Amino acid sequence: FMNQMIKKIYPNAKKALIKAESMYLQPLLSDIKPSNKPFYYANFLSSLDGRIAIHNEEYSTLLTPDVIKSDIDFNLFCQLHAQADCLVTNTNYINGLNNGYYGDILSQRNKKLINWRKTKKLHHSQKIIILSNSLNFKISDKIEKYKKNITILTTCSNKRKIEYFKKNDYKLSKVVGKNITPICLHKYVVKEKCKSVYFIAGPRIVEQMIAKKLLDRLYYSTNLKMVGASNYDTLIRGEFLNKCVNIYLKEMFIHTKENEVQNIFQIYDF
Repeated sequence: FMNQMIKKIYPNAKKALIKAESMYLQPLLSDIKPSNKPFYYANFLSSLDGRIAIHNEEYSTLLTPDVIKSDIDFNLFCQLHAQADCLVTNTNYINGLNNGYYGDILSQRNKKLINWRKTKKLHHSQKIIILSNSLNFKISDKIEKYKKNITILTTCSNKRKIEYFKKNDYKLSKVVGKNITPICLHKYVVKEKCKSVYFIAGPRIVEQMIAKKLLDRLYYSTNLKMVGASNYDTLIRGEFLNKCVNIYLKEMFIHTKENEVQNIFQIYDF
C-alpha cells in the first residue's frame, strides 16, 4: 500500500496524483464546522450494482462481499477513523464483533495514523456510542477493553438488561421512544462536545441522518464490479428517506490496480 498514488479525476487539478496514504487526512474534519454543529460523516464501500453487503452462507447474515474489499479502501477507512472524536456503531456490529465475523474497528491500530492524531492534538481516545434499541448483545473481552470510552444509547425498558450493563459499569443513556432518533443522538453528541463524528454502523442510522439533514459528508467507494445476488443490502433502503435529496460531488478519484481492478472514490457534501 505504501507509496501508492491515486488519480484525482474531479475537479481538474494541476496535481492529479495524490498519495493514497494521506488522501483523507486533509482538511481536518473537526475544524470544518462552527462549534455549534458537529461534523457528521459516513463511508460506504459498494459494488457498481449498489451492493454494500450480500448474504454470507457461513454466518447466514449480510456481509461485505470479499470481492470488493481492498487494502487501499481499508486504509482510507482508517484515515477517516483517525479523523473522528467519536465513533457511532450499533447492536448488529457488536454482535458481529463478538461472533467473529466483523473485525475490531473500535480503535486505531495504524501507528502512522496514531502519530498523526497526536500531531493534530486530537483526543487520545475516541468516544464510542453504541445505538441499541434492544440491548441484545453481550459484554465480551472484545468490548470490555473500550468500556471507559463507551456510551450505550437505548430505548429499551427491560430492567434486567439495563441492570446487566449498569452492574458491569457501562455508561447507559435511556432515550424515550421506540427508536433512537437522529435528534436524540445529536443532542448527546453536542452535550459531549464532539466535533467530528464517524458512522461505522450500517446504513439505517445514516439514512435517518440524511433524512433529518444532519449528515454533512458521505465518502463512497465504488469497486467497479457487478456482484449480483438477490439477497443484499444497499445504502438507502427507503425506510426513512421519503423525498429526493440533492448532494454535491466535491471530489472524485480513481485507482487502477495492475490487473485492471478499478476503484472510484467519491466525496459528497450534503
